[in-house]
Parts: sequence; C-alpha cells; structure tokens
Amino acid sequence: MPVTDDRCWHKTRRPRSQLGRTGWARVACYRAFGARFVLRASDADLAERLDAVLPLGWLPATPCADAEHDALYSALAIGPEGGYALYLGSRLIARAPTLEVLCWHFERHAQLRTAYLATERLFVHAGVVVWRGRAIVIPGRTMAGKTTLVHALVDAGATYYSDEFALLDHDGRVHPYPAPLSIRQPVGPTRRTPVTEIGGVAGEGPAAVGLVLAVRYRPGARWSPRAMGPAEAMLALMDNTVAARRDPAWSMPILRQAVGDAHAFRGPRGDSTTMVQDVLHRLAW
Repeated sequence: MPVTDDRCWHKTRRPRSQLGRTGWARVACYRAFGARFVLRASDADLAERLDAVLPLGWLPATPCADAEHDALYSALAIGPEGGYALYLGSRLIARAPTLEVLCWHFERHAQLRTAYLATERLFVHAGVVVWRGRAIVIPGRTMAGKTTLVHALVDAGATYYSDEFALLDHDGRVHPYPAPLSIRQPVGPTRRTPVTEIGGVAGEGPAAVGLVLAVRYRPGARWSPRAMGPAEAMLALMDNTVAARRDPAWSMPILRQAVGDAHAFRGPRGDSTTMVQDVLHRLAW
C-alpha cells in the first residue's frame, strides 16, 4: 500500500532550476487544483506508462525551469536486479517488481498528495451523485461501501460525480471528480469501471449539497437512519477531509457552508437497493 503517514506530507518547495536533468529520460511538470508537481522518469517506457495513470486534474505546466514545485516524484528502474522504485523527494515511497505495480503505487499516492496540497478545492473522501440539481454526499474511506451505494443511486437515475472524493469550492459547492468507479470483484483485483459502462452519466459543473449520508454497510442492517444537525454533519465531513489537519482555518468554513442548507442522516445500512428510493425521497423534502 502507498505510504500515507504525515511524515511524507511536508512540502518540498525548491526552484525547478535545481532539479537537474542528468540521467532522466524525462522531467515533466504539472499543475492541479492550485498545486504544482514534477514527475521524473528514468526511461521513456516508464514515462509513457506513468502518463496513463496521472491523477485526475493533472495538467501540463510550462515552462518547467522557472517555477517552484510542491511535490517531486521520481520513478526509476533499479539496475541489473530488476524492479522499480518510486520516490517523493528523497523519501522512498515504494519498490515494485513490475511496471504495473509501480504505476498503482504512483497513482494512489499522487492522488492523495494532490488532495492534501490542493488550494483551489477541498477534497473530502466521499461518494457523490446529483439528484434534481442537488448533491448527495456520502463521506467515508475505503471499504465503507461508498461505491456500492453510488452505483445503486446511478442505477436509479442520479448523475455521477465521484466514488472517491467530493471536491468542494470556497462556497461549499461540490464539483465533479468523475474517475472510474472502483468496483470490487468476487475474485481478483478491483476493477476500474467508467460510469458509462454501467449506463450512467458523469456530471458537469458545481452543485449545492442537498444531503449528507454518514452511513456504513453492515450485513443485514435495517435502514433506519437518524437525523444529524449541521454541526454533526460538518464533523462527519471533516473526519473524511484530507487536508483538515493541514489548515482547519481554511477547511472548516468551507465545510460549514457545504452543510448549511443540507439534510443529513447517520446510521448503518444493509442492501443498498432497499434504501435508494428512501434516500431520493429524503432529498425531495
């Protein structure tokens, strides 16, 4: 798994002119949500494979030589013994026996790093759909059952925004982050599935939050949620906000605005199909 403890989150502001290019097949620069990144690769094949898994929102940034960066990633083949290594600055993030494994580590780590460093959006671990113009936000980390519920809501006609992050702007509105859904298979690895493959549509543009669902899957549970007030709803989002500890003075006002006019409920859920219509009905209140 990628390294995610706080020791690897410190910014590495350095002039790009000091990066150097000797020994690197490519040094590429990107911007995403107000943060700047550098990605170095030791050979052309490695650079091409990394291009295919860049986090959503990473855009080429030029010129490379004169700006500062927030994070420097270096990916390289490890000599005659084979395998690959990924570094953030001088810190080793992962060793991998294959390119596929290295790309998995890079994608996951860079996605979280982007969420932590972003200044133009506040990233909250959450599934998001939009129904009749208002967003349903389902905060929760991996294994909380977000994707299954998002899938069921999309099947019911909701517009897909994300099964990974709710991206909030400074006014508390949520923006699309339409990465493929991470659908778990009975056997084998998680399958990344574009929403169009399940008959859904990805959203465009911001939407006000209409409903916050702090729910977690529990086999056999009966759907009988209790209402939360704005303060409890804000805390449920804050608990899943990537940069909450980095700058609470910035993140808390955004979260407060996000839940200001929203309904919010908490409770365990069983089968998602038994609760979807109730959820959509609650948003119509």
